[in-house]
Formats: sequence, C-alpha cells, structure tokens
Amino acid sequence: MHYTQTLSTPIGFLNITADREHLLGIEPEETPIASRPNRHSEAAHERLKAYFEGANPDFSDLPFLWPTAPFYAQVLQTLLKSRYGTRLSYQALAQLAGHPKAHRAAAAAVARNRFAVAIACHRVVHASGGVGAYRWGPAKKAWLLHHEALG
Repeated sequence: MHYTQTLSTPIGFLNITADREHLLGIEPEETPIASRPNRHSEAAHERLKAYFEGANPDFSDLPFLWPTAPFYAQVLQTLLKSRYGTRLSYQALAQLAGHPKAHRAAAAAVARNRFAVAIACHRVVHASGGVGAYRWGPAKKAWLLHHEALG
C-alpha cells in the first residue's frame, strides 16, 4: 500500500510517496495528489515545510528507498550529506563518493534522484559554475540555489 501527501511550495507542489517501510519519492508535480499520509510521508512533509520556511532540517534519517544499483545509491547517499548552501561539481561529487573518474556516472545518478530537495541534487552544478540541467527544470533549480544562499 502506498501513502501520499502533498506540500505546496514556492516551486510548486511536492508530492511525497511512501510505503510502510520506506520513503519512495518526493516529486514536483503540477497538481496535488489525494492525501493519505503515514509516518514516513509526514516526517518528510514536516522537514520539507521547515526547509521552505528557511530552516536547515536534517533529512538523513528518513527511510529512503535507495536505488538498487550500488553506485547510484552511494552517490545519492553522499549527496545527502552535502551541506545546506553548498555547491558541488559532478567531479567533486564523484570524488566524495569514492569514484573520482566517474563524474558522468555520478551525473546519471543525480538525474535519476527521486527525492527532490531532501537529497539536494539542485546543489550539483557544472564545474564552470553554470547552474546546469535539472530534472524538474532550471527555474526550480535556480530558485532552490537562491533560497539556500539567503539562508
């Protein structure tokens, strides 16, 4: 059984999905979904709400359902440890994950991140300093980076 909850944010709705054991996804959507929360979706909802109110909540103890590919899980777990307001290049992320030559694979892992904001893929930018691509659109990524710069 899946449990769902929606948070209205400055970047649109974030739909939070969980099952009895894991947080399954935090995805930006155009419309809210019917709310049927559980303790995992509620925990994510409260922390995301705090984030958008300017706090720096800790997402690390949420029970994420990690990708089955070990490298992708390792990259996302490394990204989860990134500090609020920081920016990383794909190369730096790969290096922190223990695979310094795997920046393209790290970029692929980031592109498949299902946990918007909580696993802060918006903090990963091009080495040149450009904002770069973002699965949920460059305007949302720019907003999140600006939000953290002000915090």
